Amino acid sequence: METSYSWIISVSSSSVLLFFVWRVLNWVWFRPKRLEKRLREAGFRGNPYKFLYGDFKEISTLYKQAHAKPISLSDDVVPRVLPHFLGAVKKYGLVTWSKTI
Repeated sequence: METSYSWIISVSSSSVLLFFVWRVLNWVWFRPKRLEKRLREAGFRGNPYKFLYGDFKEISTLYKQAHAKPISLSDDVVPRVLPHFLGAVKKYGLVTWSKTI
């Protein structure tokens, strides 16, 4: 009797753990890759999905380049304030999105 309770508890806890692992994998990998595939099939192009850090390295490089040179009062501030967004608009057109889905 004691072994059946421990077996039931271990099977149910393993099932719950497997369920949550699947949910996390679906959230961080499968759903974004599926969405990326559907967007590419619809004709939208863009940077590929990168786990956890995304375009952070590219964005930080653009910010460092934008802030490396001084700006005067008559200069346009958009390239300095939003270099990643301006680069995306130049690269992909007005079909850009800077938020999560």
